[in-house]
Amino acid sequence: MMDDNLDYLKDKNILITGASKGIGRCLAMNLSMHKANVILLAKNEDLLDSLYDEIKEKYDTNPMIIRCDLSELEENKAQEIANVISKNYKCLDALINNAGILKKMSSIHDYDLNSWEKVVNVNLTSAFLISKYLLPLLMDSELPRIIFTSSGVANKGKAYWGAYSVTKAGTKNLSEILNDELSSIPNFKVFNFNPKETRTEMRALAYPAENPSLVKIPDELMHYYFWMLSEKSTSSSKIHIDFGDEI
Repeated sequence: MMDDNLDYLKDKNILITGASKGIGRCLAMNLSMHKANVILLAKNEDLLDSLYDEIKEKYDTNPMIIRCDLSELEENKAQEIANVISKNYKCLDALINNAGILKKMSSIHDYDLNSWEKVVNVNLTSAFLISKYLLPLLMDSELPRIIFTSSGVANKGKAYWGAYSVTKAGTKNLSEILNDELSSIPNFKVFNFNPKETRTEMRALAYPAENPSLVKIPDELMHYYFWMLSEKSTSSSKIHIDFGDEI
């Protein structure tokens, strides 16, 4: 499953949303280790600066920070993101729509509109806008990829998961629509990846009584992302990948 030769990542330009923490931060460090240029998008400036400095200190790559609160993203800002990337890189090789918030665990009856709208904006609307405005930059890549970080509740709604479950079902459908619309573009692949139980702040919020030492760390997910970014995945007919699947 694991490809020891990751030279294909060298000089790839990869945007990661939600890059400052959890799976996004782990992706940023691992991709940088293999000489990819990561574009770090998140809202926490201090965490972004710290991550950027660590990457510059450890690896000879060309990272970039884009500070953005995805709950407030609109079309003009999405276009600005595309513009700044195009000014700094010749193309975009991959977009990893990883950002997500849970906000609260609540019955629908007790779910407030403010929380609902924020979760929908961060998890679904921003993924639509960023995918839409970055598609022209991805078209210039030899091996373009869009990857959505998904969840098991995308497939079946569960009590108290509220807007999070709804948005993950929405991004699952969005990935399928994009995959269908882009199927005629050579080498363009769209993936929806479910990492399953992973040790993150969001997981701790959803399962406060769980012992985190019994949950896998984000590093254990990386070979799936590496495969999705590789030429090997181009011939795959799979669009939905779950942790534990044979690839």
